[in-house]
Amino acid sequence: MRHTRALVLAVLLVLPLTCSAGSSGEMSGESASGRIVITAGTTAGVYYAWALALKEQLEATSSLEVEVLPSSGSIENLARLTAGTADLAVSAGDAAETRNGRGSADDESSDVPLRAIARIYDDYYHVIVPAGSTLHSLSDLAGHRVAIGDPGSGTALIARRLLSLAGITVQEKELGIVDGLDALKAGTVDAVFWSGGVPTTAVQATSEQIPLRLIGLGDLAREMRFTYGSVYRPAAIPAGRYGGNEQVDTMALANLLVTRADADDEMVSTVISTIFDRRSAIARDVPAANQTDLRSAILTGGLDLHPAAVAYYRKEKL
Repeated sequence: MRHTRALVLAVLLVLPLTCSAGSSGEMSGESASGRIVITAGTTAGVYYAWALALKEQLEATSSLEVEVLPSSGSIENLARLTAGTADLAVSAGDAAETRNGRGSADDESSDVPLRAIARIYDDYYHVIVPAGSTLHSLSDLAGHRVAIGDPGSGTALIARRLLSLAGITVQEKELGIVDGLDALKAGTVDAVFWSGGVPTTAVQATSEQIPLRLIGLGDLAREMRFTYGSVYRPAAIPAGRYGGNEQVDTMALANLLVTRADADDEMVSTVISTIFDRRSAIARDVPAANQTDLRSAILTGGLDLHPAAVAYYRKEKL
């Protein structure tokens, strides 16, 4: 606890040096008003459920009108944010770091800088197979049919990184979690990749229809951290999730709430104060929200915090 407190204080001291100029970062104390758009994820995932819970609390406690858009995942969310069709985006930390305000060479919004508002909760990587499958390790998937996630999803980004590190190729099926699980039940894919909170409702529901098993990542979690950075960390999904009897070694990565660097200070301040002031209410709908706290919220990796977020954390620091 003492080391965590020291780290938070140290980061808070240097935050103003890493934030862009041009915004005061001072909170006016007034609640924002108007309409904002949050781009989330698949309607079966935790991103979407969390965004809906945040919308409910924002509309109950502020003058903001909020629309939540479903999407294929992090990469599409960040593209919407930089294109100006969304004000807030939920994104995995790896996708946010990869983009960090820089799109591809043919992306007209490639010079739009992004900023983090908070680290909100962690995702856990799932490799899902039927309980009776003969597949027991990632290397066993070589040549098999695998649902790697929707195009434009963080799940697919990680899937390709993992497969590359494992040195194997699979028959990639660009299916999201719902379609992927349907294909698994139908026997048209052999495994499904998914990055999401635990438990993910869609996986839980499918496990009640057919027995499922999760494949562990073994040393690949450490290799991902070594190769792609500290956004990834070894983690475990506890026994009993989705009906399994054993703990499964996997990896976790942070999810961030992201906005544009030029986002309105009052909007950012209203959103961030709602996330923390109404955390218990949000967590009643989305248990993963219990992970959100001031100590870890500022640890947003390679993506700098928005100046209004800096002002909030400096005011609320322990």
